[in-house]
Amino acid sequence: MLDRFVAYNARMTGDEVAFGSLSRKRSYALLEATVSRLAHALEGLRSLNLRRVAVQCPDTWRHWALTLALGRLGLVSASLSNGDVSEEELATLRPDLIILHGPGGLLPGEGRLALGEDWFSRALANVEDDDASCYYPPVPVERSAPCRAALASGTGREPHLLELSFGEVEEQLHRIIYHDMVEYFTRMGRGQSRMVGKPQLLCTVGPQSLSGFLMMGAALAGGTTLRSSDAQNIGTEVMQAPALMIVMTPVHLRHLLRALPPQGRPMSHIYLSIVGGRLSDSLLKETTERFTPHVQVVYGTDESGLVAAMPADQRRSEDDVGAPLPWVDVEIVDAGGNRVPAEEVGEIRIRGGGVVRGYVDDNPATEQRFRDGWFYPGDRGFMSARGGLHLRGRMDALVNAGGAKFDLEVVEDILRSETRIRDVGVFMMTDGQGQERFYAAIVSHESFDEQALSARLRKRYPALPPVVMIWVPEIPRTQEGHVDRRRLEATLKDYIQRGLHRGQA
Repeated sequence: MLDRFVAYNARMTGDEVAFGSLSRKRSYALLEATVSRLAHALEGLRSLNLRRVAVQCPDTWRHWALTLALGRLGLVSASLSNGDVSEEELATLRPDLIILHGPGGLLPGEGRLALGEDWFSRALANVEDDDASCYYPPVPVERSAPCRAALASGTGREPHLLELSFGEVEEQLHRIIYHDMVEYFTRMGRGQSRMVGKPQLLCTVGPQSLSGFLMMGAALAGGTTLRSSDAQNIGTEVMQAPALMIVMTPVHLRHLLRALPPQGRPMSHIYLSIVGGRLSDSLLKETTERFTPHVQVVYGTDESGLVAAMPADQRRSEDDVGAPLPWVDVEIVDAGGNRVPAEEVGEIRIRGGGVVRGYVDDNPATEQRFRDGWFYPGDRGFMSARGGLHLRGRMDALVNAGGAKFDLEVVEDILRSETRIRDVGVFMMTDGQGQERFYAAIVSHESFDEQALSARLRKRYPALPPVVMIWVPEIPRTQEGHVDRRRLEATLKDYIQRGLHRGQA
């Protein structure tokens, strides 16, 4: 379905830039011509009765061109992250074919189609000369036919398979475009926007997640420019781009702030949306002082789409994400599924437009998360008396120790308040003596005052047991930006049981 929006934009405003970076720009006309050529070159795949086709390609332009070409052929597409992909992820996604292009990915083998530079050179020879008469017509498909597949891991410890139909993809694109228009006109009405021309989009959430695919897809459907950048150049990218909408997680935001000049001033042409995690007051303050005054917090999941959003400068506390959007119902319930009063913390559940029907071929997980017409994302929160949704962390981040409850995400926020700690992930594990302990995996290349950090932790949680600190090169995260505690535990298990850790807070 998305490819039809691209074809329409190519016919109406073909000279507009579809993909841009510091080094190159490509128009909608060239994108549609490329998609049509690739669809023609790959049309033999239609006769193979493939259930779904995955694409692994680090080149953003070619990745999207291949994905759109599969949609043009009426095939179900999925995106794989660059680099290694776990056997568990492949076993859950179950692609009948994996299209490979570019270095550093999966190796060629059975069920994999490796496309080299020679193949692209032949398929796209003189593609710049193609016009609308050369466009490959969309293969007719039912709106209920499957279109896009992706793994969701943000609501639990195991990856689960999601699938949207062609009609559902179209509906989700419309919802995102609607939200972006309302947010834009609201800023215009408040006198906060001086945006001239169509804003461009830089999204650090990749297309391998359903949310990333839909957010970037909405930009292409709306005829705007998708920006791409690597970790080394992202600071330069955002400083030199024109009106720019950026979607990123708090983790990516911290990295970006480190890449900016130390004495940087806020840029009014940047419009930032934070997804996939809590935006702390301290991080918001640094962002508005050094990066942009225009910050929006967004809450949603791959399973539900957008749920709530609001300007960060209007929130009443750092857990406030605004009123639910018009197409969803949100309730807070107790352990028995009973709705609780306003201001009382409980489990969040969601229903309405954008919520998927369940996980594909995974009845136990579907029964756990999708019950009685509601989706349970595994988040805690409350509804204010004014109808605003407030997030209080993950259900699985709330742990018991010694009769007291502790929120691992709050512990992480406190540890991260030490500016010399670049990233952190907290988890509980049994040590070599059979005792359950708190561990904090720390990314830091500088020394810091561990006793002062311990005092900050006990100020929030007086009964918190000692937190054992382990220095690591990086923190594994899910596609949605949450700490992947399962991978963290698996990586550090032997290290912990041999007692090789150092440091305590």
